Amino acid sequence: MADKNPDWGFDRSLVIKAPAVQVWPHVADPIRLSRWWCPPPTVQIDFEPRVDSPYEEHYRDDSHEYVLTGEITVFDERCCIAILRRTNGRFGRSDSVEITLQPHGEDTKVVIVHRFDDIPFERRGEARDFFADGWDFSLELLRRNILRTD
Repeated sequence: MADKNPDWGFDRSLVIKAPAVQVWPHVADPIRLSRWWCPPPTVQIDFEPRVDSPYEEHYRDDSHEYVLTGEITVFDERCCIAILRRTNGRFGRSDSVEITLQPHGEDTKVVIVHRFDDIPFERRGEARDFFADGWDFSLELLRRNILRTD
């Protein structure tokens, strides 16, 4: 049976002991984003920091090489970036990843919301299993990159 509301997702977050002004460059710059998005040097991300910019993720490891394309749908300076990605169809035709920085005292809470446009109901658990631990790992890489450079 088809799900009446196929938009589905989950979120991950981490508080980083740094102000948003130190965290934002690691989100808004494609070179720095590539350092924590996925274990380096697996992915190279390319986009311009503006709404409607084309977006690409180039993946290369020992066994796979592919490119995901999309566009930047939100770019709110020092606060939020959202990316719509066209995917291989495993979890639907597209997904979106939104990264938001929220004040947390003198620190910054980084929230990643990963949504799937038309994911079949029966694939949701698999998608969460596939991406959730990866996002937790990526957030920890982000934290380490910020502490190392700032």
